[in-house]
Amino acid sequence: MDFEPGYAILAGLIGGTAMAAILYMGILMLPQQMKMNLFAMLGTMVLPAGAAAFVMGGMVHAVMSIVFGLVHGAVFAATDIDSGEAVWGLLFGLVHWVIVGMALGMLPLMHRGIRDGEIDAPGFYALNYPPMTVMGFLMLHLVFGVIVGALYGSWAG
Repeated sequence: MDFEPGYAILAGLIGGTAMAAILYMGILMLPQQMKMNLFAMLGTMVLPAGAAAFVMGGMVHAVMSIVFGLVHGAVFAATDIDSGEAVWGLLFGLVHWVIVGMALGMLPLMHRGIRDGEIDAPGFYALNYPPMTVMGFLMLHLVFGVIVGALYGSWAG
């Protein structure tokens, strides 16, 4: 499979959008269990809590979705994966979760909003949140991987 950056970018954006939609539906339906407001967490790294931080967090998440989409596409091309892309995407989503889960634990070292007490530190793998949030954090990354794998595989294959 050749590397197709345009398809990887689009697949990453669609996967990231689906991920965010599911997350915020979960927050609306189970506000006591789903505590990770992703856009607010990303945006308050540089801005005070509020609408501007939420919008900035959405933009940061979009860029991260593009980057991870490109990584998925590059790995598919480098390893010459040309079948079962959704299953491989599931595996990539698991690796993505492992990496981001470790980063969450280190977030207080560089996060202005956590240091200022505007938002709570999520902890490694979101373990400072309720169990439903921890499971949701894993499941959303698996969903992202499956979507990106399936879309990129069907478009670039």
